[in-house]
Parts: sequence; structure tokens; C-alpha cells
Amino acid sequence: MGALGLYVVGHEGIVFDLQGIGDMESRGYLPKDYVEILPCMAAFAVVVETGSFIEASVKIGVTASAVSKQVSKLESALSLRLIERTTRSLKVNAEGQQIYKHCKSVLESSANVFRLKDRLADGPQGLVRIGVPKSLYATCSKLIPDFLSAYRDVNVQLVCGEKFDFISDSIDVGIVITDKPPEGMVARQLFVVDFVLCAAESYLNKSGLISHPAELPVHSCITFIGDLDKQYWKFRSLDEFCEVSIPGRYLSDCPEAALTATISGIGVSCLPLCLAHEALKSNQLTNVLPEWNYKGALQGTAWIVYPPGQLVSKRIKVMVEYLMSELVALSGAWSVGR
Repeated sequence: MGALGLYVVGHEGIVFDLQGIGDMESRGYLPKDYVEILPCMAAFAVVVETGSFIEASVKIGVTASAVSKQVSKLESALSLRLIERTTRSLKVNAEGQQIYKHCKSVLESSANVFRLKDRLADGPQGLVRIGVPKSLYATCSKLIPDFLSAYRDVNVQLVCGEKFDFISDSIDVGIVITDKPPEGMVARQLFVVDFVLCAAESYLNKSGLISHPAELPVHSCITFIGDLDKQYWKFRSLDEFCEVSIPGRYLSDCPEAALTATISGIGVSCLPLCLAHEALKSNQLTNVLPEWNYKGALQGTAWIVYPPGQLVSKRIKVMVEYLMSELVALSGAWSVGR
């Protein structure tokens, strides 16, 4: 094939080597100027299968003259004669036989699109990529197994991160913590993500009780790598604001690791309430400074966001509804034991 060839790829490889733009060759796309040739390919395939322009016209639903013009247009585009015509008969030549195989694959692929449409309409199926922030990753990950059991034709990829580009990252459903949901997306409010300052009784018995945030710099503190507020923790009470520098004895970018270290008595940490509530409820952890509220970059209102439009796939719809139902129900219990 020439360096400037243009072609369509079918089941068996390269279909047509046409004149055109070189960079299209590596991607296997038919250029825009040749898109109108696709109906001609389909018409040619039907003509070969029926052996008649008239019978082909009946199947396609146009006149025999229109079918003949489409075949001629394909021959012109390819600079090849495909059919030897007489007034009474037609014969597909050797070149036409080779081209027919690939035109038939184009026709079959088109039919498969609609067969797939019918199958997809039966129920949710396919892959759903979900973007989840670190503070909610553990909570969401616990919900996915039940979803997979309920929807056996849906696959899930759970991606952890604080910021996503829904297009370049191929995210179908995202959970974001923000005061302003991203524009151009459907956003449904979930709950407020709170953080809680906590420690194990074993640590407090050893290091002493904490009565004010200003005392934290002398304590063993557990902070998050990558947290914008890792150098400082900010707190607000009813009548006071306090910002303290935190040295951080143990740093991790994993909230679950910080939870484990805190339960082990390593020190004091600010944890997402959704992650710490069970340990607080079971008295594995104690809420330190309950009259103070932590204010940080990783807290705020959680939203579930997904692309707009009436044609949102069923797999995305069921995932959104499932996460909405489960997360909102869970959030009602997170304040217990705080």
C-alpha cells in the first residue's frame, strides 16, 4: 500500500486502498469525503448476493436505476470495474469478487450494530468506570460486590483520585467533593463529608488529654501525603478559629492506613467520619475536641455526577441509583458515636 493510501478496515484486514490523507492510514478510518461511499458498498453487496439490480432494488427499497448508479459510484471511487454488464445479465469480475467480501463485512457490521442495540436494551451491561475521592474510596469499595452480584452483566472499575477529567479519564460516574459541581454534568447531592479529630484511648492515656487545638503540635499526629492542609490543621468552634502547624509523625496518602495507625495508638488523626464512625461507635477511637469542627480542603458536599442526556446507558443509570440509595442511607448512621 502506498504511503498516502486511504482505506476501511473490515474483518479480514484492509478493505480499500484509496487516494487521500496519509495520517488516516494508521488509524483505519474512511475519510469524510468518502463516507457517502458506504451506502454504495452496501448496494454493491446486495447486488452480488441477489445477482440482479432489480432484485437488489426491491431489498433496498429504491429503484433499479438508483442501485446501478450507486454501484457505478463505487467503481468510480475505487477506479475499478467490478461488474460486467449486458442488457440481460451481469457478472461480477475477479476484482468485484474481492471487493464484495469486504463490502459484505461492512453490511454485516452495520446489521450487528442494531442487533447489539436490541441486546443492550434488554438490561444493563458493559463497563462502568467510577471515580471516587480518597475519603470515600473505602466506603464505596464495600458497596461494589453487592452491585456486581445484582447486575452480573456489568463490570466495574473503581478509580481513586481527587480530580478527574471525565473525557480523558473515561469516567462514567464520579463522586466529587465540592461546593460547586462541574458544569455540563448532571449532579445529585449525596451528603456533607465531615472529618473528625480522633485518637485511641491508649494514646490519650499515655500522652494526655487534649483540651485545645493549640496543643496538637506537641502530639504525635497522623497526616495525609498530598493533602493541601498537611502542614496545617484548621478548626472552628462556636466562637473561635484556630490554625495549627502539624509536624506529622506518620504520613500516608491512604485514609485506611491512617485509621489503622490511629486505632493502634500511634497518635491523633483527622479522619473522614464515614471511615471512622464504626471505630468511634465501638469505642476503638475517641472523638478528640468534639466542640471543634475541622475545616480542610478534602471536606465539603459530596455529589454524584454523570453525563447529561436522555440516552444515558442503563449500566450508568443503575449504578447512579444504587450508589445514591446506599450512600445516602449510610450517611444517616455516620454521626452515631461521634
